[in-house]
Amino acid sequence: MKKILLAALLSGAVCLQPGFYAAPCCCEAAESVPSGISGVREAGNLLLVNKNNKLPDGYEEMIDLVTARNSFGKELQVERETYRHFLALREDLLQRGIQIELESAYRSVARQRELIEELRQTEGDEYVEKYAAVPGYSEHHTGLALDITIVSEGQAMYDVYGTWETPYQKMHRRLAEHGFILRYPPGKTAITGYDYESWHCRYVGREAARKIFLQGLTLEEYLAGGRETQDMQGKYGSAEYWTRRNPAGEKEIEGKAFDTIRKELRRQSSLLTDMASYPAEVTGEHIREKMELSREFFLWFGLDNMYEKGVPLTRERCRQAEDNCNMDSLPPRQAVGFALTTCRANLRFLPEGEKWYKGQHEPRYDLLQSLTLYPAEPLAVLAESRDKKYCFVELRNYIGWVDKKEIVFVDHDKWMEYAAPKDFLVFTGDKQRIDTGDGTALLFQMGARLPLKQSKIQKDGTWLAVMPAAVEGKLQEKLISIPADERVHKGWLPLSENNLLRQSFRFLGEFYGWCGLEEGVDCASFTAAVYRSFGVDIPGDAVEQRHAMWAAENLADLGREGKLAVLAKCRPGDLIFSEGHVMLYLGRDNKGEPYVIHASSSKWFPGEGDDGALKYYTRRVTVDDLWWHSGRNGRCIDGLILAGGMNLQ
Repeated sequence: MKKILLAALLSGAVCLQPGFYAAPCCCEAAESVPSGISGVREAGNLLLVNKNNKLPDGYEEMIDLVTARNSFGKELQVERETYRHFLALREDLLQRGIQIELESAYRSVARQRELIEELRQTEGDEYVEKYAAVPGYSEHHTGLALDITIVSEGQAMYDVYGTWETPYQKMHRRLAEHGFILRYPPGKTAITGYDYESWHCRYVGREAARKIFLQGLTLEEYLAGGRETQDMQGKYGSAEYWTRRNPAGEKEIEGKAFDTIRKELRRQSSLLTDMASYPAEVTGEHIREKMELSREFFLWFGLDNMYEKGVPLTRERCRQAEDNCNMDSLPPRQAVGFALTTCRANLRFLPEGEKWYKGQHEPRYDLLQSLTLYPAEPLAVLAESRDKKYCFVELRNYIGWVDKKEIVFVDHDKWMEYAAPKDFLVFTGDKQRIDTGDGTALLFQMGARLPLKQSKIQKDGTWLAVMPAAVEGKLQEKLISIPADERVHKGWLPLSENNLLRQSFRFLGEFYGWCGLEEGVDCASFTAAVYRSFGVDIPGDAVEQRHAMWAAENLADLGREGKLAVLAKCRPGDLIFSEGHVMLYLGRDNKGEPYVIHASSSKWFPGEGDDGALKYYTRRVTVDDLWWHSGRNGRCIDGLILAGGMNLQ
């Protein structure tokens, strides 16, 4: 402990509360950075200072410093613009329930020399060589680097790595919006020279920060990539890189070929339904089978280690939710009710509103959640729960239970105006909030559609669309104005390989949300939304999407070389599956490496964590090769089980 505290002191950290210390920061020694980035690159906030790049002579005199005091009474100096953006970041995070404080910022070259000499006297030359940075080669000399600590109940929190998302990892997702980057991310030690440091942030400006964040880069990689990387034209930056590599992918699929795709998908998956042809009556056996299937989807997760409100879930509690399905009251034949969602609604595996999690500390993966439904989604209502709070419904690509407060019943003729509209508007951006005119706003994600009141753009440059609402349980339609910009399209988008890629990149950097929770997308809702914007429905979860692929090749029994050989035959826009996960195939880069875009919850980084491996919650849509670690030891490519597509060419 003594040596750790000394190293923390050398990096500018101090003991803020009894028992707390900051982990050693970037002033400590680490593996040498490989050569290849030589010389100092000075571009305002993009100044590169690392083990190979010294702070320019005279730079310190030009830094505009301000003095700040944290909540523990410690005074620090920070570059003025950096501090202003830190305050905005702090306010943003406070509104999200996270309190941050500055722990270390600017440290002069002279002070670094003093600290090293003090340490040399107390610990010796060997310790200094191992832990102390050479004066002039620390980012803290720039005033742009911050060590940030998270505070809970007046105490500074150490970032303890576990199998859940830490508060520091939550903070990382907000950095770019305020011009900061995580300077030493996991898995980048060979480039930065430093192990993962969850607390060390660097101000680079919002534009550069967003590009670095979206492309999954370090500052070294961003600067070394030149204009192509900085203009986001590289493989991590935009769809253009991949569409240029696939000129044949501009061919549009229409007519008979388009109809064949939709028919074949429905033939392969019983979860896909032509809602416009839905019958007026179904058998009780049909409903029972669908309810059992929804229950089985939930039981796929297993009941072991399941928690509700921090308390272990009992078998009796689970039976209560199952009994609420009211299956014993199903008649031999049942008239179908027709309803529309009036908001972004939750679809549940069982008629239960409480959240059930795997693990006592898991706050994000509610395993009763199956999908998040678009506003104005047509539903076939097949049954009511025993407590009369939920309806069991079938929709175009899934089944489940929905809260009755989130739907409105309509007659069949009105329902058909939404199930098969003549003129309609499709949301083609990743997500968009639309004011409904009564002081509320609805969230629409890619693939949502609304019937149009007028078939032409209004004089004010908007589309006039129709949205269902409920007033005292009765339908009351609203007319809403939607800007006529690139985030919407009249009718479905034209289907082609390259258009699939363009749509997928609209989600790049979007936050991960399990089954659409937290206004995000998970792996399956991401791919389903991309295909939906072309009028092609695929099931709402990854396992069922895998079953729906009719042009598919098994990868499960192949080694790495065999898997790569199959992937070489895949077309851009195809889907690649591991157990419980789906990714959209982009193509191969100049080196022949296959790449994917996907909604990633987490990745593993061997050698980065306290116990030899760090599970880092990426929780966003990213572009990756297939060599990232999907477990403590296994890589993504080793877990691939199927590659599937729809024969678009």
